[in-house]
Amino acid sequence: MRIPASIPTLLLLVFGSAPALAQQVTTTDALSLRSTMVELMNPLAAGPVGEAISLATALEVTTAPIGSSSGGFVFKLDPATGLQVRTASTFGPSFAERVLTTGAGKMSVGASLSVATYDKLGAIPLSQMQLSSIKASSPVISRTGNGSLVLSSETMVMTAMIGATDKLDVGVAVPMVKVKIDALSWVLRGDDVVALRAAGGGIASGLGDIAIITKYRFLRLGKGQPDPGGLAFMLTSRLPTGSRENFRGLGINRTLGSVLFSAGKGKLRPHANGGFEWWEKGVFVPVGVLSTSTVEVRHQIQYAAGAEFEAAPKLTLLVDVLGRHIRGGGRIDRVNYSVPANIFGVDTLESMTVTTHGIRKVSLAPGLKWNVRGSFVLALNARIPINDNSLHDKFTPVVGLDWTF
Repeated sequence: MRIPASIPTLLLLVFGSAPALAQQVTTTDALSLRSTMVELMNPLAAGPVGEAISLATALEVTTAPIGSSSGGFVFKLDPATGLQVRTASTFGPSFAERVLTTGAGKMSVGASLSVATYDKLGAIPLSQMQLSSIKASSPVISRTGNGSLVLSSETMVMTAMIGATDKLDVGVAVPMVKVKIDALSWVLRGDDVVALRAAGGGIASGLGDIAIITKYRFLRLGKGQPDPGGLAFMLTSRLPTGSRENFRGLGINRTLGSVLFSAGKGKLRPHANGGFEWWEKGVFVPVGVLSTSTVEVRHQIQYAAGAEFEAAPKLTLLVDVLGRHIRGGGRIDRVNYSVPANIFGVDTLESMTVTTHGIRKVSLAPGLKWNVRGSFVLALNARIPINDNSLHDKFTPVVGLDWTF
């Protein structure tokens, strides 16, 4: 990428003023988490990297799996006895979806808690981010902008599903999200002298993007019990109820349409899902040195595949592979900019910036579900990234409790 000759002048003015600024202390209060990130990161990079990291944070928190809407117990009326009977001996997946519906007149409520402490932005550790660097023949001109970020989130999702008919479930998922950041940024002169230093952080908690869920089963693979599985369609609408400024929402309506498959009559029951999430409009982030252009992030592809295994009458072992592909852009990389005619003695300029490459996330989700008492089911799971080119946690524990009545 090339930049106009006027840009190195701007950068050198900003970086060159750092020794004087180091003697001053400026405090800014009452900022949102996004504004805090921008204030700390943007002055140290050649582009609006604060907006890019903020977008990566919002996308990770708000598009992470909210947990399965399927209850642990699935019932069906037995016409021979007139009693409600269980249609599967396993308790269902934790993040993917199975075809089985709750049962007419039955209701399932649950809650799950996931706690993530983010480690990396793609391959870049959050604790060692080189936001930008200017390499020059003179150490007076050479600069590096660095950042260290401690970022975590806690998401409590409360769900309720009711069987409108034996084939149709409707429900809602309400996430409560808490996000915390502590950030430090600093500029080093060529001789490793700290020329500028800034620190900040904050905690924000509240409602996330609410999901309205509808699942309709349209195909059964066979007859008899246990249920042999089949195909279903699921529609999940996410409402813009969460704050984008504090990374709890995206500020847009999103609708995910998915096709569900599950099968098996024995102890092992496989399942698979695939869907496309439509966004009513794109989410934009500025890109480049002058911030005159933007990258539009819009729409998402989601998929999952896995299996449930009945290890004991009250214990189900689970494993899922979960995938998300956010389209249009959003991936953050280090970019080398060509400086025209070695202006002001600057040889190279490198900076982190958002790109037009999409975000890809693939994770492994092992876990178990245990019928602790009656129709209460305890779920213990984890999400472990296999391939993730954006913000992620190396290990995210998730605990949940489900009750069907």
